[in-house]
Amino acid sequence: MTEGMIESTDERMGDDFAASAAGANPRKRTPPIGQRFVKGMSGNPAGRPPGRGATGTRGDRLPGADQPTRAMILEEAYRMVRVEEPDGSSVEIPAHRAVFRALTRAAMSGNPIAQRRWTTIVQAAEREQKDVQIALFNMLERGGVNERYCAEQRGFVPLWTSDDDIMIDGVSGVSVVRTETGEEDGA
Repeated sequence: MTEGMIESTDERMGDDFAASAAGANPRKRTPPIGQRFVKGMSGNPAGRPPGRGATGTRGDRLPGADQPTRAMILEEAYRMVRVEEPDGSSVEIPAHRAVFRALTRAAMSGNPIAQRRWTTIVQAAEREQKDVQIALFNMLERGGVNERYCAEQRGFVPLWTSDDDIMIDGVSGVSVVRTETGEEDGA
C-alpha cells in the first residue's frame, strides 16, 4: 500500500465517524433531519392535496353538467334532421331517432359493438314495457283502480281521485299515466 492511499482512508474514516456522530450515513441518501419521519406520527396528517374538482369517474359531477348544458343536449336530440331513405327519398325525423336508425344499420351490418349496444337498449325498453303491463294487470285485476287494502276498514280504500289518469300499482310501485285519446270523446 502506498502512503497516499492510507491518508485517504484515514480521511474517510474521519468523515464516517463525524457523520455517524451526527446520525446520518453519508453513503446513503437520507433526507434532511427536518423532513424525516417522526416517531409516533402515522400517515399523512395534512391529507391528500386538493386536486381538480371533477375527475370524470363514475358518480362524479362533470364540469358543464348544469341545467343549460342539459337543455342544449335535449334541444339537439329533438332537432329535426333530414335522413336519406334506402329507396332514395328523404324524410325529416328527430336526431335521436336518426342516431338509433344509424345504430340499427351498423348492428345489422355486423358491427359487434353496435350489436351489443342495440341489444342492451332494446332489452331495457322491453323490460320497462313489461313492468308497465304487469302494473296495469295488477291494478285492473284487483278490482279497484287507485285503491289499496286497508286492514282497519277491512276493504279497499281509494288512494285519491285522479279521474283514472294516473294509475299506481301497489304491488310493484310502478305508476302509469294514461293519456286521453279522441276515441272516448266521440263515443
